[in-house]
Amino acid sequence: MSTITQTITIQNKLGLHTRATIKLVELVASFDATIIIKHQGKQADASSVLGLLVLETCYGQEIEILAEGSEAERAMLAVTRLIENKFLEENE
Repeated sequence: MSTITQTITIQNKLGLHTRATIKLVELVASFDATIIIKHQGKQADASSVLGLLVLETCYGQEIEILAEGSEAERAMLAVTRLIENKFLEENE
């Protein structure tokens, strides 16, 4: 099984904070795929709120997303859209 990777810039002002992280974890849970987020030499499974918070990702920083599984392409598209849309937080 191949791994899809993509680099994306965090768009929301508060970065990958608790609310945004919960939205990401809930989204990832809806796919048959494993999503890993990498940032500054650290990595976390996107199904773990605590793991993602430990990455300390802020506005304007790049992250690398790795997706693997039968729905990897759909999951990657959904995750990148969520990030590009600032985690659906209108004021962020």
